Amino acid sequence: MEPPEGRHRGFATLPYWQNMARELEAGGFDFLFLAEALGYPMRPDGSVPEVVIKEAVQIPVHDPLMLVSGLAATVDRLGFVVTASTTAQQPYLNARAFTTLDHITNGRIAWNIVTSDNQIALSKMLGQSSVTPHAERYKRATEFIELSLKLWEGAWEDDAVVFDKSTRTFADPSKVHRITHHGDYFDLDGYFTAIPSPQRTPLLLQAGTSPAGRTFAGRFGECIFIQDRDPEVAASVVADLRARAVENGRSASDIKVIDAVSIIVADTEEEALRLRAELDATPSWEAAAALFMGWSGVDLMSFPLDATLADVTTEIGKSMLGVFQKGDESPTVAQILAEITSSIGGMRVTGTPESVADQLQAIVEQTDIDGFLIEYTYGGMPTYRDFIDTVMPLLRERGLVPETPRGGTMRERILGNGSSRLPETHPGAHYRATHGAE
Repeated sequence: MEPPEGRHRGFATLPYWQNMARELEAGGFDFLFLAEALGYPMRPDGSVPEVVIKEAVQIPVHDPLMLVSGLAATVDRLGFVVTASTTAQQPYLNARAFTTLDHITNGRIAWNIVTSDNQIALSKMLGQSSVTPHAERYKRATEFIELSLKLWEGAWEDDAVVFDKSTRTFADPSKVHRITHHGDYFDLDGYFTAIPSPQRTPLLLQAGTSPAGRTFAGRFGECIFIQDRDPEVAASVVADLRARAVENGRSASDIKVIDAVSIIVADTEEEALRLRAELDATPSWEAAAALFMGWSGVDLMSFPLDATLADVTTEIGKSMLGVFQKGDESPTVAQILAEITSSIGGMRVTGTPESVADQLQAIVEQTDIDGFLIEYTYGGMPTYRDFIDTVMPLLRERGLVPETPRGGTMRERILGNGSSRLPETHPGAHYRATHGAE
């Protein structure tokens, strides 16, 4: 699925990512977002369409967590968002991994919390007995994050580590607390073995805007990633997310929302449109259908081309499926396949540098979003280089991005509250007082 401009061949090497990190940092980006796919598109029986391997549809996928330590040593300011699944991981090991990365990056780490849409892959690859219903995945996620917060916020007091050689004391035992948790999904009874990091809790970023996902976001999320293309829909989602934060005793400003955007910029409108059309035409119908199956659990190739998805249900990718469910106006499978490369993902912005800057400014004004996650369209830095060179200066002139790139921890730069710690209104702050014991 690589367009002519793609430069993916070095993706498995550290220099490939180091070069990207250096250019993004120099260009003024706040963070590099590393996605995750725990499996690849497959049918319920485990069979895999040939196109998945032939056209590299979510395979290969290497471990994103492993990249961060190498990149953190490469750049001094750029932050990192890493995806990890509450359905596939275990709280203790996940918490320890993110604490370690928070130390190594000096607080430049965020956790993109997902519940994993590819449930078929989880059952086949990780031995889960069955597909976990959508609502239950969020119940597990809630308990997962609650236990994680106990470990991060309640296990060690701020002054527990003393490093006092004269008394042979590394840490004050009275200030290191045993965590006891017996829940529906997890049991833990013991000490958290990682000492507090600069942020303690990594910035909590979340992707997922189904009703259950929004409820979860309103309680726990600090930065929410959406993929709404219609500005009116995006504005409604942003307002709803902020309202849910308030319902949970938080401030509306405690949640920042970023929308995905695919940007193609060129010297002329005609050249930009040509590049957009070329990109849209890159995947085959079979590859597009396989990608959709991995995200939604629905195999488009199993339906007649004139059928619709209006009455289809899924326990895997409800939000993704919902994009194409419009009652009597639902598009046919043929229409979905014909348009899927331009229908999946966030907003699309195409044009000259001035036009792109105008469109981005208009989106911010219409939706009240706080920023953009710029999608990875062409492989390597061609996705970003023209944007950095031609559009970023215009955004700076308009005051839409700061003249001096933001620094500090991820929480300081994204929430802008000058603190690396969870706000007192966040439910995780509760565990500071109770020391995590239950």
